[in-house]
Amino acid sequence: MLRLIRRLVLLLVIVAIFGALAYLITAEDAKRQREVYALRVTLGVETAIAQALFDATRTAENDLPHYRLVVIQPGQALDEIAEQYNTTREVLQMANGLRPDVEFGNGETLIVPEGVRVLYPPRRFSVHTAVAGDTLASLAKFYAVSLDLLVGDNPVLAARGVIPGDIVFIPAVLTS
Repeated sequence: MLRLIRRLVLLLVIVAIFGALAYLITAEDAKRQREVYALRVTLGVETAIAQALFDATRTAENDLPHYRLVVIQPGQALDEIAEQYNTTREVLQMANGLRPDVEFGNGETLIVPEGVRVLYPPRRFSVHTAVAGDTLASLAKFYAVSLDLLVGDNPVLAARGVIPGDIVFIPAVLTS
């Protein structure tokens, strides 16, 4: 009988240890899930704020033609995007280095020259996210592009200056 009691006590101790371990693992996992959720919410809020600031600086500060980044849905016609942003399919194709036979989106982000009907000189664009110390002049030198062309393609930034986090559209003139 004493041996049975010892075995039962030992079994209870083992069950208690496993129960405690399961509780600790579950609690730690829940803590990590809360941390991941908090990071995702923070990232989402930061992204929304950055997009709102980008939209505000690109639209409210200056009524000159300007460029924006637009996510084109798969199968969405470039002509539809061109009409929405007062540009042409040819300008969208040229600005993004797309072949002339590309007429529909594939889910990528495109640079949309809003209000631009002709790109002269012909050029495509890349995107630079500004960091502290960036100016249009320093970026023109770094990317070996004409300052006048860079200013013309970034009129809002030319008017107010470059702020860290700004999207700068860098032109690359196409040669025949």
